[in-house]
Amino acid sequence: MNYKSLRNKLVGYMLTTTAFVFAQQDIVYQNNFDQLQPGQYDEEQAKEALGVNFCKGADEGRVFVSEFRSKGNVLMVKYPKGKVKTNDSGMHTKVFWNNFESFEELYFSYNVYIPEDFEFRAGAKLPGLAYQTRDRNMSLRLMWRYDGLLEFYNHFETRPSWDGWTASVNWSLLDPYDERGGPQPDQVKLQKGAWNHIEVYHKLNTPGQNDGIMRGWFNGELAIDITDNRDYRQLGEGDIKLNGIYLSTFFGGSSNDFKPTKDQYAYFDDFIVSKTRIGDNSGEGDNSPLSVRFKTPSSDLTLQEGYDLDVEVEANDAIGSIREVKLYVNDIFIRRERIIPYTWGHDRSPNPEELNGLTAGTYQIKAIATNNRGDSNETSFTLTVQNNNACNFVLPASQGISGLDNIYYDHVYVMGNNDSNFLNNFVNFSIKWNPQYDELSKFAVLTNNGSPNWYVDFSKTAQFQLKDVQPEITLKNTGFEGLDDSYWVTVQDEELILKSKSRSTLICFSNSEEVPLCMRNKNQEITAVHNTQKIRLHPNPSTSFIQLQGLLRKNTSVHIVNSAGTIIANAALDKNNMLDVTGLSNGYYFLVVKDDRYQKAIPFVKY
Repeated sequence: MNYKSLRNKLVGYMLTTTAFVFAQQDIVYQNNFDQLQPGQYDEEQAKEALGVNFCKGADEGRVFVSEFRSKGNVLMVKYPKGKVKTNDSGMHTKVFWNNFESFEELYFSYNVYIPEDFEFRAGAKLPGLAYQTRDRNMSLRLMWRYDGLLEFYNHFETRPSWDGWTASVNWSLLDPYDERGGPQPDQVKLQKGAWNHIEVYHKLNTPGQNDGIMRGWFNGELAIDITDNRDYRQLGEGDIKLNGIYLSTFFGGSSNDFKPTKDQYAYFDDFIVSKTRIGDNSGEGDNSPLSVRFKTPSSDLTLQEGYDLDVEVEANDAIGSIREVKLYVNDIFIRRERIIPYTWGHDRSPNPEELNGLTAGTYQIKAIATNNRGDSNETSFTLTVQNNNACNFVLPASQGISGLDNIYYDHVYVMGNNDSNFLNNFVNFSIKWNPQYDELSKFAVLTNNGSPNWYVDFSKTAQFQLKDVQPEITLKNTGFEGLDDSYWVTVQDEELILKSKSRSTLICFSNSEEVPLCMRNKNQEITAVHNTQKIRLHPNPSTSFIQLQGLLRKNTSVHIVNSAGTIIANAALDKNNMLDVTGLSNGYYFLVVKDDRYQKAIPFVKY
């Protein structure tokens, strides 16, 4: 080697070392295997080399340290012909860092080399982060599937109970939970004959809440980004934290589709666990010119209660593209936008009232823009909401209740009742009142759990006077804890209001997502219940058919609306609530589901 080459190599080493020193304080674990002797490792040698308590596959001749061109020493793992699972395929161990510290969030990265003649078969496991104690565990591994398609393979301490849960989560930015109909069009694949860099980020959720983050980068590009994970920790599992690496790689499954038809090898290098982003040293950095600002409003804003607000965000990246912009109110996530213009609260929004209904106070409205490399930037403004004294609520009312002909309400708001479970199974309330004949033929609640029944009508057992001044009603033997009582009754702003005669309880049946005027500025806690049917579209995006899941009511109309807000088709559903979208042009649409007491607009993509 000549002097110039030696000098350049030393300068490069010094720069790399300097960068490493700055990042060293954030590194929790690191192993590039260069300190180990090449050769086959039995279990005792593997335990000493890796600092682990066991290593399946080592005594069986499946664990090696091998020299690899331009990479130094690497970990080589064998997958024998026709063999699957940990006893017979690959290697399986758990690595804990030296001080056994545990973390709420961590980054983990490594490189894996797949030879040109490799067979992926139906699937195999890859390493990931983990939680492990003597009797409890959570594993956050990865898998490859046919053709090397990447996915998370998660097993939590408590199996999630929500419909549609699966351990497999595709590395896709479109719909990572969609398993039907083949891979997502943007799902990434391991490449043969090349080193593949994998980095994951897990931020554990607050127990029982959906604020966990599950993110992954493939060769430096963001490939999956789930920010509402609720499965890491259920209620009572706050002690669960990340404390190790599940260094586990083997062909899984039991059918012949999983079994390799020949002996195979994969190579692993550069295992790093860090408290901050690691990256793949490909030139990606945090200095990209990513800008974001509020276009409307352009500065802090003061409004009166009952305001109508929509906002627009401008986001640009000079060397890449904007993947999404998320909006928050006081750090509470509202909605993400992925299509320009980035707007919230407008008439064609999935929820035009998403920024309205805030009571008097000061709020931070924040937007976070993320580009296609996973870099983020944020901006914010302050919204001040002032009191609106338009509510002149007086009970008992000075006049009777006008006719209510089978009116439905799908929201209920409660104030002054200290039981947080009060009416928590409420779906809707309906009333049919004819003052001409002094007839109350319906005063009913629909529940979501059949307790005390799915449909409970109090009209036959209630004592009432609704026709004249000081309208009132007395409910007995309702079956709802805390509901039996005598109430003053009135209707204001199309909302039906009940006020207990003897207690502070105030109940408002409404069709608005805004807190009723009669409850604002009372300095009391308000409980809101809205259990109207939750509708999901699957798959979304779709090329041919979409199924509406969670559609409970009959006689529901469904319309397809384009991005300009124009109804372009009345949708016909088959008996399985399947919708044919084959004839639509590729693009962004809304499915508007509506009946006489419910309306929801759900976005979907046809491609």
